Amino acid sequence: MKKVLFSLFLFTSAVLLTNCGTSENKSDETNSSTQAESEVSILEESVEINGVKHYIKKIGSGKPLLVLHGGPGLFHDYLTPHFQKLAKDYQIIFYDQRGCGRTEFPKDTTSINIEAYVEDLDAIIAHLKLDKVTLLGHSWGSLLAMNYTKKYPQNLDRLILVAPAPGNANYFDETFSNMQAKRSEEDTKILVQTMMSAEFENRDEKAFKKAILIGDKVNLVNQESVTELYEPMNFDKTSANNLMLVNSLLERTYFNLNIVDGLNKITCPTLIVTGDLDNVPFESTQLIHDNIKGSKLETIKKSSHYPFFETPKEFNKIIKNFLDPEYEQ
Repeated sequence: MKKVLFSLFLFTSAVLLTNCGTSENKSDETNSSTQAESEVSILEESVEINGVKHYIKKIGSGKPLLVLHGGPGLFHDYLTPHFQKLAKDYQIIFYDQRGCGRTEFPKDTTSINIEAYVEDLDAIIAHLKLDKVTLLGHSWGSLLAMNYTKKYPQNLDRLILVAPAPGNANYFDETFSNMQAKRSEEDTKILVQTMMSAEFENRDEKAFKKAILIGDKVNLVNQESVTELYEPMNFDKTSANNLMLVNSLLERTYFNLNIVDGLNKITCPTLIVTGDLDNVPFESTQLIHDNIKGSKLETIKKSSHYPFFETPKEFNKIIKNFLDPEYEQ
């Protein structure tokens, strides 16, 4: 079985949350998120960008923060609940990347490449009339954010990298090994059986989501919280098939990347946030930090690949302190 079928679940970065605190604290956070969601404005649109209709969502008001989802192949839904509190002070902007979620899949599959994703992002920023933009990328979204900032450094106000995906093929292999080591023998057996089933091949919603949950649970400190993490994500046959296609097509270019190349072009204030228990080797994140001059690295304890879900209070405080140095919680 292709490694991508397993590696996919690292980059399905995005929908997700895990609880490292007490059940009481989690309940408080859930109630607060629900209340916050009802208090912020939501604007949606579909706009043609470079020949593909892209879905864009804005929540809240204030200084814009453009958020890039993980994957590649996922879509923004997993992120939305966890940025509700920040949306009380900032306008949070999400969009589904080319071929993902509610954004069209291009007729020309050769346009599923990093260069096209960078140009899509640039056109979206222009469409939104953002002068100096603050970008936040999660996992794979961090790689996209860095590639954009390398090419268009003059367009950035600030850059935030959350749980960055591995920076090169060697670190990816190490990440994959770390994930496999945390996956139980029983889960491995069920995952293989599910992904080889006719239901999965036909992109049956239940079988597909079952594989996603089993595959990605190792990227959480509390593995049992994976169901809650993915609760906002719904896959139909089209979105599931597109996820697999986008992931497979972008994998071809990902393994030829060395994200460190050109990082010296990034001059805007940069924040890197990672969990101390992330399966991505800390050396990979440290290497990114070392090569972006003046960048700040924050490591959150008892957190893994989804710090905005696992440790929301710490995460939001770090983000607010970076965006507004005068802020104190």
